[in-house]
Amino acid sequence: MFKKVLARLGIGAATVNTIIHTRDLYPGNKIEGVIEIEGGSVAQDINYIALKLKAYAKKKSGDGEVSVKIQLHEERVTGKMTVQANEHQSIPFSFILPYYAPITIGHGKVWIETDLDMDLSVDPTDVDYLKIHAHEELSNFVEAFNLLGFRLRQVEVEAQNGRFYQEWEFVPNSKREWRFDEIECMIEPNKDGLFMRVAVDKAGLHRGLTGFLQESLGLDEKKTALSFSNEQLKDTHSIAKTLRQFLQQYN
Repeated sequence: MFKKVLARLGIGAATVNTIIHTRDLYPGNKIEGVIEIEGGSVAQDINYIALKLKAYAKKKSGDGEVSVKIQLHEERVTGKMTVQANEHQSIPFSFILPYYAPITIGHGKVWIETDLDMDLSVDPTDVDYLKIHAHEELSNFVEAFNLLGFRLRQVEVEAQNGRFYQEWEFVPNSKREWRFDEIECMIEPNKDGLFMRVAVDKAGLHRGLTGFLQESLGLDEKKTALSFSNEQLKDTHSIAKTLRQFLQQYN
């Protein structure tokens, strides 16, 4: 009985370790691995084992932003099961990484948290950080901006009103051609291509009080939407041509 009480407190309880076998991870592709469970000092009932895909995201708070943890996806690996004292179990898993899984670039972090759900007990967990690469289509989109004379300044995951997306921020290398402070692309990938909300922040043409009022009131920013199919994203120069036509409306 005393061992059961300790196990409920996490002392002498089962432990878990998740090993990911897939080396190169891409949204929309399969991720595979195995969950290794080591039984504790007593038998324990597990309601389920879940793999939870999580990330850090920026969220507005008052006049500023805070960094929060958000859950992107949950994959149930097992239902009810029992782990006997000192028993070893290996449970293989395989599932499709969601298309909306953020690309890990810059300071962005994405991880899988393994959760053994148990009643009246501290749930054993394991955390594994992921390196998620961009597909060729997304890489081509970023390269198209480079061809137009922009550079990628930062990439962040944003959370708003229960939704999340990855924001890609581009700035012009020179304002001789492009009179923008920045271009923000809130990209939402899917199996057919890329959908994005675009915020074009135009460099103020008016100086003094008028220019100040434009910026303070947000009148210098235009917001619209843009989409590319996977077929359109195969050709970098074609993407650049479409982007040029789109951006020239606001230049």
